[in-house]
Amino acid sequence: MLARRFTVEYVDTAEFCGYVSLLCLDQVREPLWARKSSQPVCIADTGYAWLQHFPAHQHHTVTTMFDAQGAIVQWYIDICKQQGLTEAGVPWFDDLYLDIIVLPSGTIEIFDADELDQALEANIITQADHHAAWAEVNRLVALLPHNFPLLHLSTSHYRQLLKQVITLL
Repeated sequence: MLARRFTVEYVDTAEFCGYVSLLCLDQVREPLWARKSSQPVCIADTGYAWLQHFPAHQHHTVTTMFDAQGAIVQWYIDICKQQGLTEAGVPWFDDLYLDIIVLPSGTIEIFDADELDQALEANIITQADHHAAWAEVNRLVALLPHNFPLLHLSTSHYRQLLKQVITLL
């Protein structure tokens, strides 16, 4: 990343409560392609943006990746043990390895179960963490794609935060 803009905001509405951040990739050295999904997908390039939701009191975060035209490339859901804020007010999360990718086509894929198992075997996480990660994945997959509000809020939150980063130019 050669040039970027970033903003974060706390949102408290009936649909969503938590932090939302927007990272605008104004200039990158080269595109970044994700090869986890069934087809390689460009997830970062000049003009792309990553919107990240940190829902309060939940065990997941959602990164929505937008292309340079503002179209959604994918939703990437990280399963986490906890989340919080740095002293500088930047959200963070304690990753529990399991991930869910949702493509605009509706395809849902679960990734990194092997990393979760390896973390358990290496005593990086507990058996309770392992169980909690799978419980969260199963809960979210049951909600996707129709009953998971962050998929539907992504575009409006993107537009809302984009207005803030435009003033940073």
